[in-house]
Amino acid sequence: MKEEIVGKVNAALEEEGYDALLVFGYDNLQYLTGAYLHFPQVFPDRYMAVFWPRGEPATCITPHEWESSYLNLAWVNKTRAYTEKPGSPSSIVEVAVLLAKNTVRKTGKIGVDVNRVPLNLYNRLEAALEDFQLVPCDDLLRELRIKKSPKELELIEEVVAKTDHAIAGQAHHVLVVQASGEMSNTENVRIHAIERELDEVGHHAVAQVVAGTNAEKWWPGAPMYGIGFNRVPKHHEWMRLELLSTVKGYWCNGARMLAMGEMTDEQKADYQKLVTLREAVEAKLKPGAKACEVYDTVKEVAAEKGITMEPKITLGAGVGVTNYEPPYISGADETVLEPGMVVIFNPVVHGANEELLMNKDVFVITEDGNRIIGWWKDWREPFISNYTY
Repeated sequence: MKEEIVGKVNAALEEEGYDALLVFGYDNLQYLTGAYLHFPQVFPDRYMAVFWPRGEPATCITPHEWESSYLNLAWVNKTRAYTEKPGSPSSIVEVAVLLAKNTVRKTGKIGVDVNRVPLNLYNRLEAALEDFQLVPCDDLLRELRIKKSPKELELIEEVVAKTDHAIAGQAHHVLVVQASGEMSNTENVRIHAIERELDEVGHHAVAQVVAGTNAEKWWPGAPMYGIGFNRVPKHHEWMRLELLSTVKGYWCNGARMLAMGEMTDEQKADYQKLVTLREAVEAKLKPGAKACEVYDTVKEVAAEKGITMEPKITLGAGVGVTNYEPPYISGADETVLEPGMVVIFNPVVHGANEELLMNKDVFVITEDGNRIIGWWKDWREPFISNYTY
């Protein structure tokens, strides 16, 4: 993957006329360096950055105590460590300025991901680099990240398949052994994830299993972490199993449905709604289509079929070094789909008893349309438990 990413970045620098990039957003930094660290997002007032000059090796600027962890994981192995000053970004600014002045000509064009930089840090940079052009590079980074390289796609296929398998693993326990309480089910999903070498330590990694009346909500235990506590699912209820997980810093959002016992006619009709919407999006996801057009098509099919969807949310998004990134299946996203883009389709449908029903399916845009990846089983039917309620 290193050669693919480095080649894309160097080509973009030449094509867009940047003399260097100075990147602070942690997901952008991870994309550029290959270093997936669990903790930087938990410390928004502590800073890392990548300085990437055109035609020269990149340098990661990092706090001293993070340097060894970073070097164990990164392909950009040139670092400048700094001593932090509590509450002040001055130390990282000093290092960034020194690197810029030593490698970039005066008046040179330095791209900064300005949407990800705290205002006080950017103001210090702007003052210290007044002889240079600081210009936004957010759009450049978006375009680099939105189309996945072949190695990125391999990694995404791995995490998607393992996520689906982890959910199926716990569903299998429920459908043939015993339906335990929701908290136990949730933790068992995480155990199945760890058994498949998924990373469940990261900033976003979480699972949730809810059923019955708790399935009417996104997060029944909010604002507490608890999700359902000891409630045991009952006969003819829906169980919703969700998992966010990562492999080497590339993410997947998974969700599947399980029926407690043979489905009622209402449940069969409810699940068919998810199947219908999946078929609609599968027909529309192809090169040249706009993300907003895909959104409009799905909404039109839902209206025509009388499918009640959760309002005011996107119907899907991309994944990569974050679990939610462009393209967005939204009425506001004009992105034109291209081969190499990845979309998780996530319609949220209201069941007959107001449950929120989900199936999260991952599509890769191909030259001639799309392909769905990661299915552990044929999800045109849900799991159905065998007298374990």
